[in-house]
Amino acid sequence: MSAMTSAAPPGHGRRGYPLLAAGPPFLAAVVIAAVSAAVWSRLPERVATRLSGGEPDGFAHPAVLVGVAIAVPAIWAGVSAWLARTATFSARALYAASLSSTVALGYLFTALLLANAAADRAADVRFPLWHLAVAAGGALLAAALGPVLPSREPAPGGPGSDTSPRTSTLGLRPGERVVWQRTVHSWPLTGLQAALVVSAVFTAVSGSGPGAWGALLATAVLLSLMTRVRVSAGATGLFIRPALLGVPRLGVPLERIRSVEVRHTSPLKDLGGWGYRISAGRRGFAVRSGEALWVRQTNDTWFVVVVDDAHTAAALLGDLLAQRAGRKG
Repeated sequence: MSAMTSAAPPGHGRRGYPLLAAGPPFLAAVVIAAVSAAVWSRLPERVATRLSGGEPDGFAHPAVLVGVAIAVPAIWAGVSAWLARTATFSARALYAASLSSTVALGYLFTALLLANAAADRAADVRFPLWHLAVAAGGALLAAALGPVLPSREPAPGGPGSDTSPRTSTLGLRPGERVVWQRTVHSWPLTGLQAALVVSAVFTAVSGSGPGAWGALLATAVLLSLMTRVRVSAGATGLFIRPALLGVPRLGVPLERIRSVEVRHTSPLKDLGGWGYRISAGRRGFAVRSGEALWVRQTNDTWFVVVVDDAHTAAALLGDLLAQRAGRKG
C-alpha cells in the first residue's frame, strides 16, 4: 500500500495583494495612534468606552481605549495580509472586507476618542447614534472600491496546476524506524495572543476587577492550544498536540488508518472554520489554507491536518501501512 497524493481543486479565482489588503487597516491604526497622541492630554482620568442610547455606561483608563483602538486595526492588518497570501478568498471579497471594516471601526474609534477629549468628565460624553449611520455608510462606500483594486493570479505550480494523482514512497526498509515531525505556527493567532495579554495588563492597571483581565488571560491561554501545534507521523500513526502545553494529544493510531492522501485544503470550505474542527465525516486542524494530510480511517471518516511537507508524511505513513499489510499477508 502506498500514499496517494492528489492535486488541489481548481483555482478559486484571482487573489489579493497582501500589501493592498493590509494597507487600509494599518493606516487606520497609524491615524488612530496620531489622534490619540494629539488628544491624550485632554482625555479625562476615566474615559467612556461603552455607550447606550448615546450616553456612557462603561468606563476605563484612557490607555485601555487607546490600546484597543490601535490593536484592533493593527491585528486586522496582519490577518488581511495573511488571508491574501494563503487563503482562497477572492480579491474582491478580501478587499471589500478589509476596506469596509477599516472605515467603520476607524471612524468609530476616532469619533469616540474625540468625544471623550471634548468632555470634562467621562459621564458627560455624548455619542449620538448618527455616528453609527456614518460608519455604516462609509463602510458601504469603501466596500464598493474592492472590485477596482488590482488582483493577481495564483502562482504557477500552486493549487490546481497539476490534476494527475501520483504515488509516493520513502522506500522504507523493514526494521527501519522513522519519525516525521513538523510544527504548525499561526502568526495571526500569535498577534491576537499578544494583544489579549496587553489588553489584560491595561485592564488590570485601569483598576478593573480580576474577572475582566482574568478572562482576557484565560482566552490567551486557550489560544496557545492552536498557536503552535506539533504534528508527528510514525509507527504509532498520525498525531497532533499543542507545542507549548503538550496536551491534548489528538490523532489516529496506525492500525486505524486505511489510506492517506494529500489535498489542497481550505479551512472554511473543507472543515467549516479554523483551529480544531469537527464536522460530518471528518475532524482535524487547520489555521491556514494549503496542502493537508487527509487520513482515511477504518470507519470511513477522515482526519485532516494542514501542515508543511505533507507529502513526506503521507509517503512515510503509506510505507508503514504497506509493511503492516505485508506482515498480515
